[in-house]
Amino acid sequence: MEWRCEWCGKPHEEDDPPCDNCGHGSFERAVVRRTDLAEGGATDTMTVWVCTACGREHPKNSPPCSRCNNATLEREEKRIDESNLTDRPGTAETGAVSAEQTTVWVCPECGRDHPKNAPPCSRCGNASLERETRRVDDDELSAPGYGDLVTPRYLVVLVGVLALAVLFALGATGTVDVPGFPDDSVPSVDNVPGNATTTGGVSLAEVETAYLGALNDRRVAGDNPSLDRRNRLDEVARYYNQNRVKARATGESPPSARELGISGLLPGDCSRASITAATQQLDGADADAAGTRFTDAVNTDSLALLGQYVLTGVDVHGTNGELFLTQIVCTT
Repeated sequence: MEWRCEWCGKPHEEDDPPCDNCGHGSFERAVVRRTDLAEGGATDTMTVWVCTACGREHPKNSPPCSRCNNATLEREEKRIDESNLTDRPGTAETGAVSAEQTTVWVCPECGRDHPKNAPPCSRCGNASLERETRRVDDDELSAPGYGDLVTPRYLVVLVGVLALAVLFALGATGTVDVPGFPDDSVPSVDNVPGNATTTGGVSLAEVETAYLGALNDRRVAGDNPSLDRRNRLDEVARYYNQNRVKARATGESPPSARELGISGLLPGDCSRASITAATQQLDGADADAAGTRFTDAVNTDSLALLGQYVLTGVDVHGTNGELFLTQIVCTT
């Protein structure tokens, strides 16, 4: 053996730490002085330098001790034979280090283990440490696997980091409202009288569809493309329309598009927009009839409805037998 562990002295074939015995990360060359042997393999002696504190053997008188930093080393003659000339000094007869044992320095006050005799105690500050030899289990000699590194604390931290990453992604995309991220959702309107889905047994969604169908028929007849309905523009039209209905119920003037910040709520593909509003009594009409009457009520010959506008959003709201329609059209 040409190399040995600097900590426990276990011999190794190559300079390839960590140590198989104690896991120490540094080896030293196992320098052994080979003396001339008598014929027939007669025994001879070699010189080592032994630490007076921990008993660590050194090939040279080069204090301090590489294990405990003690400043005193004593010369000692060890007997060797042909079989262990390249092994670590010391055989079973002269106190060789067992691969099943290790030496630690224990604080008598708090019980903290230290790899070296280097007082004071790193935990409680006690000024003395006691040497103790312990058996090394196979579990201690083996290197930890990835499964051993996944501790409960590690899992808690990992789950926390993943949760923050998901929350950041949801906030950045606007899926949830996270403080610090811009909120581009269309505001809701509280305490709006009436109903946004049905009134007088008539589906307001069907009224919207009938109105937009009749309007597109007139656009196509005038050599204009059909309007493309967008959900975002429907939401903006609903926000404007419900503010109209609420203002009507309270006797106030409806807020303007500028006051409501409509321009900031439009989707990015809208370069220019226009708003059209109308009101009618239901008077027992069905959804198709109500939609057609709205088409007749608004100025469908205007540039806003039959010109270059290609995107639209529509909302119809009902209250007390009255229908309120708001339509937004925009160019791309």
